[in-house]
Amino acid sequence: MQLKVALGSINENESITRKQNVKYDTFDLNKYKEMFYQLVDTNHVYGSFEDIQWELPCNVSDYPIIIKFDIEVYQDYNLAIKAYSVIRLLSGRTPITVYNEVALIKKAILECNGLKDLQKLEALLEIESQLHSYQGYQIAIDLKRFTLFYNTDETEKIIDICNNQQMYKKTSRQLPNFGDVMIFDDIVNDYFQSHPIKQTLEFLPIMLWWLLTNIIPMRPSEFLSLKKNCLEKDENRYSPYRIKIPRIKNNTYKPNSMDIQDTIDIDEKAYNFIRDAIQQLSTIDSDSEYLFPVELLLAFRKVKMNKKNERINRRDFDLLKKDFYEKVVEEIYGKYDLEKIKSGDTRHFAIINMALQGFNMLSIARMAGHGEIRSQYSYYSHADHFAQSYVYRMAQKRLENQVSNKIESGIIGWKRYVYDKDKMINIRESDLKDIVGRVKFGYCMEEQSVFPNTCIESCKYCSNFAFNPAVNEQKEAMEWLANSSKVLETKIRESIELMRDLSMNLSKSFVQGNDDLLKSTSRNLLTYMDMKTMIDSNLMEVEAFDKK
Repeated sequence: MQLKVALGSINENESITRKQNVKYDTFDLNKYKEMFYQLVDTNHVYGSFEDIQWELPCNVSDYPIIIKFDIEVYQDYNLAIKAYSVIRLLSGRTPITVYNEVALIKKAILECNGLKDLQKLEALLEIESQLHSYQGYQIAIDLKRFTLFYNTDETEKIIDICNNQQMYKKTSRQLPNFGDVMIFDDIVNDYFQSHPIKQTLEFLPIMLWWLLTNIIPMRPSEFLSLKKNCLEKDENRYSPYRIKIPRIKNNTYKPNSMDIQDTIDIDEKAYNFIRDAIQQLSTIDSDSEYLFPVELLLAFRKVKMNKKNERINRRDFDLLKKDFYEKVVEEIYGKYDLEKIKSGDTRHFAIINMALQGFNMLSIARMAGHGEIRSQYSYYSHADHFAQSYVYRMAQKRLENQVSNKIESGIIGWKRYVYDKDKMINIRESDLKDIVGRVKFGYCMEEQSVFPNTCIESCKYCSNFAFNPAVNEQKEAMEWLANSSKVLETKIRESIELMRDLSMNLSKSFVQGNDDLLKSTSRNLLTYMDMKTMIDSNLMEVEAFDKK
């Protein structure tokens, strides 16, 4: 196992380090204690080396991580795990990472008779791989690292068993059903616009989470660490409105640090909206510097909790989101079977949003805080399904007399006036003298005074087209629409594939022409999606009528 050792500093932001290979017998017990108390002095650990449990403060989670060394039946392993934990913390591993590693190592030691029963070890890894493919692989990785650190008579055999563990193949993140996501999107938009502030204040963090993290790829802990003074306004800048986002960065000497911030441009509407939300949150009595003080959570809980944290942390937010689903999504809107959205899912929605809007992979990687460009590749597989799901949902909404606006600002997220609540075109309620009138398979509802200046390439894609074929035209008209829907589906898929290829090439070598083509293809994609929405809603309307 390697330990990074600081040799000196170039300046306050840069240090010279070297890596030292460390085994348990590299240092004696007194040296491990000395290193432990160095961590105590720098507030990375609270407690004594001899304690059964150590408390590790964690700025990211905003609650202490408790590591227990409670396998007294194997005292030698207990001491070795303490030494292992000290080295891992000094090497810059976060408290939660060390906690998870220790938990899995302890599990293997206890279930395999102090790692002496190797058949039980093989069985444990096999069972864990079958039940939780990632955990079986992770036990093998962590145990191998620990065994290389703490040598035993069985070290070589244990390492062989761990090496034979089938490699876990990391797959694309499993995101919730996009149809359910869009229903949740509708509910968030409607609830916070149609209910009084006093009623919605409790869930204001949910609204801001949906607004910000669907636009800016933020980790949940970064979002919850926003400060009250996160907004900036400078009229002398080309983009006067900005927001400061705390970023989680891997830092050997500040493993829990969130002092690094990105300053990101936002538009005036988003700025004003966030500013208004900050003003509403300021009505909560709190001295916290954070935007979401823990007092907000406590103000709406009948049972007062003894909370030590200064802000709403990840566990608090998950509890708040659970309450939102129960009290708002289910009780008010009657949606009981939606797949739940995890707090980190919106970061991935934001990346898909950016991909569909023509951002290249380099720009997305910078915004998302990804260290490698290839982290973006899998999002295009989600983007295809996302686009088709969007079209289906919007076609349904149009059929329900809720006509969608254009989607140039993104697929999901906060939209102040996202839907036109007016009824769909009704021929019987129209004054036929003032409109263009009968066209192929329907009516053009455009006013004669502006026709044909507002026309687009085909009537079937126009929002002013009312699909109403004559009885003897029904079959031909349906084929006309169905063929158009298939053509558009192909164009959507081809556009996404082209965007993926262009973005991958741009990540290797920036060419202005390719970047321009990426953006124009994105605009075409959004147009195709809007067109398919119009076509599919007409098809749904006919199918619904036929079922009656």
